[in-house]
Amino acid sequence: MFKRIRNKILLLNMVMVSSVVIIAFAVILATTYSRVRSENQDKLQYGIPPHQILGEHVSQESAIYVEQNIEGPITVAPAGIIGIAGTTTRIAPDAGLSFSVFVDSGSNLVAINSMIDLPPDTYERIAGQALANGGETGTLSLDGRRWQYLVSPTTVFIGNASGIQFSLPTGAIECSNIRFLDVTDSVRMVRSLVLLLSRLSIFILVAFFFISRYFAGQAILPMRDAWDKQNRFITDASHELRTPLSVINANCGVLYEGLDETVESQLKWVDSIARASDRLTGLVNNLLSLVSMEERQAEPKKARFDLSGTVLEAVGEMEAAALEKGLTLNTEIEPGVEIGSDRELIRKVLSILLDNAIKYTNTDGEVAVSLVTEKHQTICTVRNSGEGIPNEELPRLFDRFYRGDPARSSDNSGYGLGLAIAKSILSQLDAEISADSAAGEYTQFTITFEA
Repeated sequence: MFKRIRNKILLLNMVMVSSVVIIAFAVILATTYSRVRSENQDKLQYGIPPHQILGEHVSQESAIYVEQNIEGPITVAPAGIIGIAGTTTRIAPDAGLSFSVFVDSGSNLVAINSMIDLPPDTYERIAGQALANGGETGTLSLDGRRWQYLVSPTTVFIGNASGIQFSLPTGAIECSNIRFLDVTDSVRMVRSLVLLLSRLSIFILVAFFFISRYFAGQAILPMRDAWDKQNRFITDASHELRTPLSVINANCGVLYEGLDETVESQLKWVDSIARASDRLTGLVNNLLSLVSMEERQAEPKKARFDLSGTVLEAVGEMEAAALEKGLTLNTEIEPGVEIGSDRELIRKVLSILLDNAIKYTNTDGEVAVSLVTEKHQTICTVRNSGEGIPNEELPRLFDRFYRGDPARSSDNSGYGLGLAIAKSILSQLDAEISADSAAGEYTQFTITFEA
């Protein structure tokens, strides 16, 4: 059952974390891809101005140029490069690895404006692919590299050149200006980011799986402990109730068999029933008291009182029981110690601890009670000599019905609820109780009150 609960917690955690990781990385990837695509689009639109061309067939006699609203003379630069006066016909450096081609309506290459040296047939092939793909923009592959292109209509004007002066156009051709930008590195960067985020996602999810599995296991430990305690409680309570009920049933059977006997002759059976009934009543009252404390049905009435006097009173009430058993009762009480707490509940705890100490101290043994203040703490201890308690039993000492040795199971040993009630009371009063023991020497209970 607890394994299924752990797996459900683990599954829920993994679903939530996986969703967060996938969404976060998807946003990162989408943002990066959008930014890269936008930057490349800007380079295509603004990195290659339409008047920057390299006319492959430009000479001193004829020229090709691209421009709208021509004003002023056109200068013919060396090496057959032409353009508007005062501008460069070379592609802008921030445009990246790019070039531009002009294709007429018959898909014939008219002019090339390129910053890279490619064979003429390469320009024709890539222009043909772009036109075949259709659309205003897109991407294509050529010789192992990725190119993004933008197609826009352009008018090419043709005129005559004389010297360095260019006359007004003598003709015009409607062309498609196809601008290409090498986006191979951008594509590789995006793919690398996808690979990196995928590996990182797997690493995060695997790491979180083991971390979540550990903490899911830790989360169900209190549930497992509560379940185990509940099962022990049911088992122990059933045992405690069964014994006096068996006694009552057996004695009632004897009484029914002796209906002709006198009442006086049957008194021992009636007395046995009465004792078993009293034990049942005490057990039920202790259970109700414990449940009331654990559910905090009644808030403690805290007020400052003399703890030293309260401890001495509790010791005095148990003095007769100690003397009857032949025990030595020693006290070391610091006078004038005051605390703010519930006096009646503290007395109940002291009575439980003293009764427990006297009950499990061997004849002619010793019970010692001390009360001291140390720094910001008030410490009260109840110590008794005797066989002690094994260390492995100490953690369970305050469990309901827990009695570690067979002697604690006798009829005079109580119900096994006293220490559980004491711990519940002190927890409600914001105090702590702990147990310490040495086999064959002593058992000591320590109550610590914070100032």
